[in-house]
Amino acid sequence: MRFPRHRRITTRRDFGRVRRQGETYRGHFLLLGVLQDDSLPDLKIGYITTRRLGNAVARNRIRRRLRGIFQRLGDRLKGGHYLVVIPRGAAANASSEALEKEWKWLAHRSGLYQKKQK
Repeated sequence: MRFPRHRRITTRRDFGRVRRQGETYRGHFLLLGVLQDDSLPDLKIGYITTRRLGNAVARNRIRRRLRGIFQRLGDRLKGGHYLVVIPRGAAANASSEALEKEWKWLAHRSGLYQKKQK
């Protein structure tokens, strides 16, 4: 299943805005850039995987894992944000469970989780 285009950051300008104006949260495996934009009805997310992570197979594997994590947990996150996820070198050897645990921790730390309704 493809990741819907309306949920992706596609322009260099938007990646740059998140980098310049947003906040960055650092973990052992991931960097999470967050920029609030109230004009967005939903979240937009982009992934930056550099060659430092390994060859194309390794980079694509990491992107697939991160997309899967976001698809499982994305409905719990607040809308109106741009997110940029940058895997660090250690992410290439990390398990999916470790990546998901760190993703949850970074999302919690950045205040992206919605409050549960009773």
